[in-house]
Amino acid sequence: MLKRMLALLAAALFIAAPRGHSGEGGKGPFTIGFSEYVLGVSWRIQTLEELKYTAGKNPDVKELIVTNANGDISKQIADIEDLVSKRVDAILLAAGSPKALIPAVDKAVDAGIVVVDFDSVTDSNKAFHLTVDQEEFGRLGAEFLVKAMGGKGDIIVFNGIKGTSVSAGRFKGAEDVFKKHPGIKILQTVFGNWEYGVARKSMESLFAAYPKIDGVWSQGGAMSEAVMEAYFERGLMPPPITGEASNGFLRLWKVCLEKDPNFDSVAPSSPTFISGDALKMAIAILKGKKYDRTTYVKVPLITRDNIDEFYNPNLPDSYWVHSNLPADIVAKLFTR
Repeated sequence: MLKRMLALLAAALFIAAPRGHSGEGGKGPFTIGFSEYVLGVSWRIQTLEELKYTAGKNPDVKELIVTNANGDISKQIADIEDLVSKRVDAILLAAGSPKALIPAVDKAVDAGIVVVDFDSVTDSNKAFHLTVDQEEFGRLGAEFLVKAMGGKGDIIVFNGIKGTSVSAGRFKGAEDVFKKHPGIKILQTVFGNWEYGVARKSMESLFAAYPKIDGVWSQGGAMSEAVMEAYFERGLMPPPITGEASNGFLRLWKVCLEKDPNFDSVAPSSPTFISGDALKMAIAILKGKKYDRTTYVKVPLITRDNIDEFYNPNLPDSYWVHSNLPADIVAKLFTR
Protein backbone atom coordinates (compact mmCIF):
# COMPACT_ATOMS: atom_id res chain seq x y z
CA MET A 1 0.00 0.00 0.00
CA LEU A 2 2.82 2.42 0.88
CA LYS A 3 4.52 1.73 -2.46
CA ARG A 4 1.24 2.40 -4.28
CA MET A 5 0.81 5.70 -2.47
CA LEU A 6 4.37 6.75 -3.28
CA ALA A 7 3.85 5.83 -6.92
CA LEU A 8 0.70 7.96 -7.11
CA LEU A 9 2.62 10.92 -5.72
CA ALA A 10 5.90 10.46 -7.58
CA ALA A 11 4.68 12.38 -10.60
CA ALA A 12 2.90 15.03 -8.53
CA LEU A 13 5.72 17.13 -7.07
CA PHE A 14 4.40 20.13 -8.98
CA ILE A 15 0.79 21.21 -9.12
CA ALA A 16 -0.86 24.20 -10.76
CA ALA A 17 -3.91 25.52 -8.91
CA PRO A 18 -6.72 27.67 -10.29
CA ARG A 19 -5.41 31.07 -11.36
CA GLY A 20 -6.78 34.13 -9.65
CA HIS A 21 -5.91 37.78 -10.03
CA SER A 22 -2.31 38.96 -10.14
CA GLY A 23 -1.03 42.00 -8.36
CA GLU A 24 1.27 43.52 -5.77
CA GLY A 25 0.80 44.49 -2.17
CA GLY A 26 -0.38 41.18 -0.75
CA LYS A 27 -2.69 40.20 -3.58
CA GLY A 28 -2.61 36.72 -5.05
CA PRO A 29 -2.23 34.42 -6.69
CA PHE A 30 0.94 33.26 -4.95
CA THR A 31 3.66 30.74 -5.66
CA ILE A 32 4.07 28.43 -2.67
CA GLY A 33 6.95 26.04 -2.01
CA PHE A 34 6.80 23.02 0.25
CA SER A 35 9.97 21.44 1.60
CA GLU A 36 9.33 17.91 2.89
CA TYR A 37 11.97 16.06 4.88
CA VAL A 38 10.87 12.53 4.05
CA LEU A 39 7.83 10.83 2.51
CA GLY A 40 8.60 7.39 3.90
CA VAL A 41 5.52 6.94 6.09
CA SER A 42 1.83 7.02 5.23
CA TRP A 43 1.09 9.98 7.53
CA ARG A 44 3.39 12.24 5.53
CA ILE A 45 2.03 10.97 2.21
CA GLN A 46 -1.52 11.73 3.30
CA THR A 47 -0.38 15.12 4.58
CA LEU A 48 1.01 15.95 1.13
CA GLU A 49 -2.27 14.88 -0.46
CA GLU A 50 -4.16 17.17 1.94
CA LEU A 51 -1.86 20.04 0.94
CA LYS A 52 -2.35 19.38 -2.78
CA TYR A 53 -6.11 19.21 -2.31
CA THR A 54 -6.24 22.48 -0.39
CA ALA A 55 -3.96 24.25 -2.89
CA GLY A 56 -5.85 22.89 -5.87
CA LYS A 57 -9.12 24.52 -4.85
CA ASN A 58 -7.64 27.81 -3.62
CA PRO A 59 -7.61 30.62 -6.24
CA ASP A 60 -4.91 32.43 -4.24
CA VAL A 61 -2.44 29.66 -5.11
CA LYS A 62 -0.86 30.00 -8.54
CA GLU A 63 1.69 27.21 -8.14
CA LEU A 64 2.66 24.69 -5.49
CA ILE A 65 6.23 23.44 -5.81
CA VAL A 66 7.02 20.39 -3.69
CA THR A 67 10.48 19.07 -2.83
CA ASN A 68 11.39 15.91 -0.92
CA ALA A 69 14.75 15.63 0.84
CA ASN A 70 14.41 11.85 1.29
CA GLY A 71 15.61 12.07 4.88
CA ASP A 72 18.78 14.06 4.07
CA ILE A 73 19.19 17.32 6.01
CA SER A 74 21.78 18.63 3.55
CA LYS A 75 19.33 18.00 0.73
CA GLN A 76 16.56 19.81 2.62
CA ILE A 77 18.80 22.84 3.12
CA ALA A 78 19.55 22.81 -0.62
CA ASP A 79 15.84 22.44 -1.37
CA ILE A 80 15.00 25.53 0.70
CA GLU A 81 17.76 27.51 -1.00
CA ASP A 82 16.42 26.41 -4.39
CA LEU A 83 12.91 27.56 -3.48
CA VAL A 84 14.39 30.93 -2.50
CA SER A 85 16.11 31.16 -5.89
CA LYS A 86 12.75 30.43 -7.56
CA ARG A 87 11.37 33.53 -5.78
CA VAL A 88 8.42 31.77 -4.20
CA ASP A 89 6.15 33.91 -2.05
CA ALA A 90 6.01 31.46 0.86
CA ILE A 91 7.68 28.25 1.95
CA LEU A 92 5.89 25.56 3.93
CA LEU A 93 8.27 23.32 5.79
CA ALA A 94 8.20 19.92 7.48
CA ALA A 95 11.58 20.13 9.15
CA GLY A 96 14.01 17.27 9.58
CA SER A 97 15.89 19.11 12.34
CA PRO A 98 14.91 21.94 14.69
CA LYS A 99 18.35 23.57 14.56
CA ALA A 100 20.15 22.57 11.37
CA LEU A 101 17.67 24.37 9.13
CA ILE A 102 17.71 27.69 11.01
CA PRO A 103 20.25 29.45 8.71
CA ALA A 104 18.39 28.42 5.55
CA VAL A 105 15.03 29.41 7.02
CA ASP A 106 16.31 32.78 8.24
CA LYS A 107 17.89 33.44 4.85
CA ALA A 108 14.52 32.79 3.19
CA VAL A 109 12.71 35.16 5.55
CA ASP A 110 15.38 37.82 5.03
CA ALA A 111 14.72 37.50 1.29
CA GLY A 112 11.10 38.51 1.91
CA ILE A 113 9.60 35.01 1.89
CA VAL A 114 7.01 33.93 4.46
CA VAL A 115 8.05 30.64 6.08
CA VAL A 116 5.53 28.48 7.93
CA ASP A 117 6.86 25.25 9.36
CA PHE A 118 4.28 22.74 10.54
CA ASP A 119 4.14 19.54 12.52
CA SER A 120 7.93 19.08 12.68
CA VAL A 121 9.13 22.62 13.30
CA THR A 122 12.39 24.56 13.53
CA ASP A 123 13.77 26.73 16.29
CA SER A 124 13.91 29.75 13.98
CA ASN A 125 12.45 32.89 15.57
CA LYS A 126 11.76 34.32 12.11
CA ALA A 127 9.49 31.54 10.86
CA PHE A 128 5.87 30.98 11.84
CA HIS A 129 5.15 27.65 13.50
CA LEU A 130 1.91 25.65 13.22
CA THR A 131 1.93 22.50 15.28
CA VAL A 132 0.07 20.15 17.51
CA ASP A 133 1.21 20.55 21.11
CA GLN A 134 3.47 17.52 20.94
CA GLU A 135 4.14 17.53 24.67
CA GLU A 136 0.40 17.32 25.29
CA PHE A 137 0.24 14.43 22.79
CA GLY A 138 2.84 12.55 24.82
CA ARG A 139 1.28 13.49 28.13
CA LEU A 140 -2.18 12.20 27.18
CA GLY A 141 -0.79 8.79 26.30
CA ALA A 142 1.43 8.60 29.37
CA GLU A 143 -1.36 9.53 31.76
CA PHE A 144 -3.55 6.81 30.29
CA LEU A 145 -0.75 4.24 30.58
CA VAL A 146 0.07 5.10 34.19
CA LYS A 147 -3.59 4.75 35.14
CA ALA A 148 -4.03 1.50 33.21
CA MET A 149 -0.98 0.02 34.96
CA GLY A 150 -2.02 1.14 38.43
CA GLY A 151 0.98 3.45 38.67
CA LYS A 152 3.67 0.76 38.58
CA GLY A 153 5.37 -1.63 36.20
CA ASP A 154 8.05 -2.00 33.54
CA ILE A 155 7.48 -0.35 30.17
CA ILE A 156 9.01 -0.04 26.72
CA VAL A 157 9.09 3.34 24.95
CA PHE A 158 8.79 3.63 21.17
CA ASN A 159 9.87 7.04 19.91
CA GLY A 160 9.78 8.33 16.32
CA ILE A 161 12.66 9.70 14.24
CA LYS A 162 15.63 10.72 16.36
CA GLY A 163 16.42 14.43 16.17
CA THR A 164 12.97 15.62 15.09
CA SER A 165 11.01 18.09 17.18
CA VAL A 166 7.90 15.88 17.06
CA SER A 167 9.57 12.82 18.54
CA ALA A 168 11.41 14.85 21.18
CA GLY A 169 8.31 16.82 22.15
CA ARG A 170 6.08 13.77 22.50
CA PHE A 171 8.61 11.93 24.64
CA LYS A 172 9.21 14.98 26.84
CA GLY A 173 5.49 15.17 27.57
CA ALA A 174 5.41 11.49 28.45
CA GLU A 175 8.62 11.55 30.46
CA ASP A 176 7.33 14.42 32.59
CA VAL A 177 4.40 12.20 33.57
CA PHE A 178 6.53 9.10 34.22
CA LYS A 179 8.88 11.09 36.48
CA LYS A 180 5.93 11.78 38.79
CA HIS A 181 5.34 8.03 39.16
CA PRO A 182 8.51 6.32 40.45
CA GLY A 183 6.78 2.95 40.20
CA ILE A 184 7.03 3.19 36.39
CA LYS A 185 10.36 1.92 35.08
CA ILE A 186 11.46 2.38 31.46
CA LEU A 187 13.21 -0.83 30.44
CA GLN A 188 14.34 0.45 27.05
CA THR A 189 13.74 3.33 24.65
CA VAL A 190 13.57 2.49 20.95
CA PHE A 191 13.56 4.80 17.94
CA GLY A 192 11.07 3.07 15.67
CA ASN A 193 11.00 5.92 13.09
CA TRP A 194 7.18 5.73 13.10
CA GLU A 195 7.57 2.71 10.80
CA TYR A 196 5.91 -0.69 11.17
CA GLY A 197 8.90 -2.70 9.96
CA VAL A 198 11.44 -1.00 12.21
CA ALA A 199 9.20 -1.35 15.27
CA ARG A 200 8.36 -4.97 14.53
CA LYS A 201 12.03 -5.95 14.29
CA SER A 202 12.74 -4.10 17.53
CA MET A 203 9.85 -5.80 19.30
CA GLU A 204 11.14 -9.24 18.38
CA SER A 205 14.45 -8.38 20.07
CA LEU A 206 12.67 -6.93 23.09
CA PHE A 207 10.75 -10.14 23.67
CA ALA A 208 14.05 -11.95 23.99
CA ALA A 209 15.57 -9.35 26.29
CA TYR A 210 12.62 -8.74 28.61
CA PRO A 211 10.37 -11.65 29.61
CA LYS A 212 8.10 -9.27 31.55
CA ILE A 213 6.76 -6.11 29.89
CA ASP A 214 3.87 -4.47 31.74
CA GLY A 215 3.10 -1.68 29.29
CA VAL A 216 4.16 0.05 26.08
CA TRP A 217 4.19 3.78 25.46
CA SER A 218 4.25 4.29 21.70
CA GLN A 219 4.02 7.66 20.01
CA GLY A 220 3.09 6.29 16.57
CA GLY A 221 0.20 4.24 15.19
CA ALA A 222 2.25 2.00 12.91
CA MET A 223 4.67 1.22 15.74
CA SER A 224 1.77 0.34 18.02
CA GLU A 225 0.36 -1.95 15.32
CA ALA A 226 3.70 -3.75 15.09
CA VAL A 227 3.82 -4.31 18.84
CA MET A 228 0.25 -5.61 19.02
CA GLU A 229 0.66 -8.01 16.12
CA ALA A 230 3.88 -9.34 17.62
CA TYR A 231 1.88 -10.27 20.71
CA PHE A 232 -0.94 -11.80 18.64
CA GLU A 233 1.53 -14.03 16.80
CA ARG A 234 2.57 -15.46 20.14
CA GLY A 235 -1.02 -16.09 21.12
CA LEU A 236 -0.87 -13.32 23.69
CA MET A 237 -2.89 -10.23 24.44
CA PRO A 238 -0.80 -7.05 24.41
CA PRO A 239 -0.32 -5.22 27.70
CA PRO A 240 -1.68 -1.69 28.08
CA ILE A 241 -0.40 0.25 25.07
CA THR A 242 -0.86 3.72 23.65
CA GLY A 243 -1.33 4.43 19.97
CA GLU A 244 -2.21 7.07 17.43
CA ALA A 245 -5.19 7.81 15.20
CA SER A 246 -4.31 5.49 12.32
CA ASN A 247 -7.01 3.22 10.96
CA GLY A 248 -4.74 0.22 11.50
CA PHE A 249 -4.24 0.89 15.17
CA LEU A 250 -7.97 1.40 15.65
CA ARG A 251 -8.62 -1.91 13.86
CA LEU A 252 -6.32 -3.80 16.22
CA TRP A 253 -7.83 -2.00 19.19
CA LYS A 254 -11.22 -3.32 18.05
CA VAL A 255 -9.74 -6.82 17.74
CA CYS A 256 -8.53 -6.59 21.33
CA LEU A 257 -11.95 -5.46 22.51
CA GLU A 258 -13.50 -8.54 20.88
CA LYS A 259 -11.04 -10.74 22.75
CA ASP A 260 -11.33 -8.83 26.00
CA PRO A 261 -14.12 -6.26 26.52
CA ASN A 262 -12.07 -4.72 29.33
CA PHE A 263 -9.13 -3.90 27.08
CA ASP A 264 -8.57 -0.19 26.75
CA SER A 265 -6.26 2.22 24.98
CA VAL A 266 -6.02 5.81 23.80
CA ALA A 267 -5.09 7.43 20.49
CA PRO A 268 -4.02 11.08 20.38
CA SER A 269 -3.84 12.52 16.89
CA SER A 270 -1.79 14.88 14.77
CA PRO A 271 -4.32 15.59 12.00
CA THR A 272 -3.07 15.27 8.43
CA PHE A 273 -5.06 18.36 7.47
CA ILE A 274 -2.46 20.46 9.32
CA SER A 275 -0.64 20.89 5.98
CA GLY A 276 -3.69 22.54 4.43
CA ASP A 277 -4.06 24.76 7.49
CA ALA A 278 -0.39 25.78 7.12
CA LEU A 279 -1.08 26.80 3.52
CA LYS A 280 -4.09 28.88 4.56
CA MET A 281 -1.99 30.49 7.28
CA ALA A 282 0.81 31.40 4.86
CA ILE A 283 -1.66 33.00 2.42
CA ALA A 284 -3.31 34.95 5.23
CA ILE A 285 0.10 36.26 6.35
CA LEU A 286 0.94 37.23 2.76
CA LYS A 287 -2.30 39.21 2.71
CA GLY A 288 -1.40 41.04 5.91
CA LYS A 289 -2.99 39.04 8.73
CA LYS A 290 -1.05 38.98 11.98
CA TYR A 291 -0.17 35.73 13.77
CA ASP A 292 1.79 34.81 16.86
CA ARG A 293 5.03 33.03 16.05
CA THR A 294 3.56 29.74 17.25
CA THR A 295 0.00 28.54 16.72
CA TYR A 296 -1.14 25.27 18.26
CA VAL A 297 -3.65 22.84 16.79
CA LYS A 298 -5.79 21.08 19.39
CA VAL A 299 -4.85 17.44 19.96
CA PRO A 300 -7.87 15.28 19.02
CA LEU A 301 -8.20 12.24 21.27
CA ILE A 302 -9.80 8.89 20.48
CA THR A 303 -10.96 6.77 23.39
CA ARG A 304 -13.08 3.64 23.67
CA ASP A 305 -16.11 5.93 23.97
CA ASN A 306 -15.68 7.40 20.49
CA ILE A 307 -13.60 4.86 18.58
CA ASP A 308 -16.57 3.80 16.43
CA GLU A 309 -16.92 7.37 15.17
CA PHE A 310 -13.46 7.19 13.58
CA TYR A 311 -12.61 3.59 12.68
CA ASN A 312 -13.47 2.81 9.04
CA PRO A 313 -13.44 -0.93 8.23
CA ASN A 314 -13.65 -0.14 4.51
CA LEU A 315 -10.28 1.62 4.44
CA PRO A 316 -6.80 0.14 4.91
CA ASP A 317 -4.56 0.43 7.93
CA SER A 318 -2.50 3.22 6.35
CA TYR A 319 -5.37 5.75 6.44
CA TRP A 320 -5.24 8.50 9.09
CA VAL A 321 -8.69 9.24 10.38
CA HIS A 322 -8.51 12.99 11.11
CA SER A 323 -8.59 14.16 7.51
CA ASN A 324 -10.28 16.78 5.33
CA LEU A 325 -9.86 14.79 2.11
CA PRO A 326 -13.10 14.11 0.20
CA ALA A 327 -14.23 10.54 -0.32
CA ASP A 328 -13.17 10.34 -3.98
CA ILE A 329 -9.56 11.29 -3.23
CA VAL A 330 -9.47 8.94 -0.24
CA ALA A 331 -10.78 6.13 -2.45
CA LYS A 332 -8.07 6.81 -5.05
CA LEU A 333 -5.25 7.07 -2.53
CA PHE A 334 -6.36 4.28 -0.22
CA THR A 335 -7.64 0.98 -1.61
CA ARG A 336 -7.74 -2.38 0.09
